[in-house]
Amino acid sequence: MGFLRLFPVGVVAPVALVGLLAGPAALVARADTVLEEAGTIYPAESTYTFEGTAGQVMTITLASEDFDPVLSLTGPDEAEIATNDDFGGTLNSTIIVELPEDGTYTVVARSFSGQGGDYDLVVRTSTEFEVTYAEAEALALAEDYSGAIAAYTEAIAIDPDQSSAYLGRAQATLGQVYVEQGDSVEGPEDIPLEARESVIADFEQAATLFEANGSEDWAASLREQAEVLRNAESPQPQ
Repeated sequence: MGFLRLFPVGVVAPVALVGLLAGPAALVARADTVLEEAGTIYPAESTYTFEGTAGQVMTITLASEDFDPVLSLTGPDEAEIATNDDFGGTLNSTIIVELPEDGTYTVVARSFSGQGGDYDLVVRTSTEFEVTYAEAEALALAEDYSGAIAAYTEAIAIDPDQSSAYLGRAQATLGQVYVEQGDSVEGPEDIPLEARESVIADFEQAATLFEANGSEDWAASLREQAEVLRNAESPQPQ
């Protein structure tokens, strides 16, 4: 068990990025920390509690170089209200959530494979970017892709250095294409040029941010996919 520090402030929130591609989102802007833990999970699970109030928006992060982290959050009634495995193109986990009621919340830090190891766990108030990003994720999950695109764009305006928002917007753009065109989309050449160019721009901006953070492999992967989209030939009209 590592050290545990509790601070006299109180909020937490979860965020999950799922879909096509994802890249690590750097945590930026100052936020009040509720709980910070560095320790070792052995054999494969640790739990921590914090006091929350209804309406608080919190961010929970679990990072490790030793194992694949998995996070979950249960409410005062012991029902699970949020969970996340991989986030932002990494094996690390992040949850962003608005707390539904006053009471004691439990954070469960797990190892996906069952193997233990060292980790860092942080529970803190969410930044403005994270709140907006979480709204975009919820809209995308509900398949309101036009609303999600607008929300991701707003998140980018708040903090243009977050790769996750560019990747989320690219995912929402592709989702909108599939909703509108359905099974007629069989390959990149079937994606309308305007949508293709938008996705390419988001991939390349995210790649630039990855490079700045030293994530060369992710940057290279995104640039390769952008090139596939760029080289796709639109089908000729019959």
